[in-house]
Amino acid sequence: MGKIVVKVGSNLLVDEHHSLNKTYIAELCREVAKLIWEGHKVAIITSGARAAGYGYLKSKLKSPDLYMKQALCSVGQVQLMKVYENAFDFYGIKIAQILLTRDTFTNRKRYLNLRNTLIGLSEIGALPVVNENDAVAVEEITLGDNDMLAAMFAIAWNADYLVLLSTVEGVLNDRGEVIEVYSENVKLKKLGKSSWGTGGIRTKIEAATKASTAGVRSCICNGERVENISRFVGGETVGTVFEPRIDHLRAKKAWIGLLSEPSGRIWVNAGAEEALKDGKNLLPVGVTKVEGEFDAGDVVEILGESGKIVGRGIVNFSSDEMEKIKGVKTNRLKQILGYDASKTVIHIDNMWVIG
Repeated sequence: MGKIVVKVGSNLLVDEHHSLNKTYIAELCREVAKLIWEGHKVAIITSGARAAGYGYLKSKLKSPDLYMKQALCSVGQVQLMKVYENAFDFYGIKIAQILLTRDTFTNRKRYLNLRNTLIGLSEIGALPVVNENDAVAVEEITLGDNDMLAAMFAIAWNADYLVLLSTVEGVLNDRGEVIEVYSENVKLKKLGKSSWGTGGIRTKIEAATKASTAGVRSCICNGERVENISRFVGGETVGTVFEPRIDHLRAKKAWIGLLSEPSGRIWVNAGAEEALKDGKNLLPVGVTKVEGEFDAGDVVEILGESGKIVGRGIVNFSSDEMEKIKGVKTNRLKQILGYDASKTVIHIDNMWVIG
């Protein structure tokens, strides 16, 4: 049995009257309940708060102003959760609301707090229903329609599957055919954005690619047929599948490589780059250049001589210290810094290296 993250967007959740499509939500919850009864753990990443607020207040206009969108989201989130609660109550399933912003994932402390919350919810048997905290954040309103949030959540939860439900059959190539297994080399058909959703097929591709990089098997498929979730988890070819590029990353390395926000950059020479790819620590002698301001304990990007990103890691020195010790052998560190310093700039256990 596995962990399944299901993301459902606004265009599936909103009916022709611009209100929540309660019939669809009921069908979605029935499908999720079946998966739970089979032994899976499921989390739902849901959009629809703004549309719910629009329908509840019977607004005449979809205001383009950000403050009005945030107000509608604040009102609508209550209505959205009521619908989910009532639908899942029919199956005896308790739900928990989680409202997130992107810095929940980029901030290490908040990220760990989220993971602890998810452990607690698992122990009490509550299903997470997740949305972006639109009343205080603007990312979901202007970017992605929760697709990237779903990918980041799937990585944080160490999920086995990510299902991005859409109103299309999957990713289409330039001939209008569904791509069964995604490849970066394929030419895509251009698709426009939807009416209520703020993302598009490219944001879904970016999200699925990010999750699959961390070892999460992902899929973009037609959500109008909710049974596609079970079919995908059961091993059928549904929509467009993004196969895992590696086995699951350890939680810490997944955060470093795919969720953290780098504070600066470190360039390394060719010898150091090869050593990192062989699983070795980064030593001061291998560093050639430092960019940005950062403290010890921050995440930095690591770049090779060509300027390509080699990886990311938690650095043991500040940017000021790095300027002093770059290119220096470890036996001179105490002389330069005036204290017994770590022999490594970044330890391999605190590093994510691109394969």
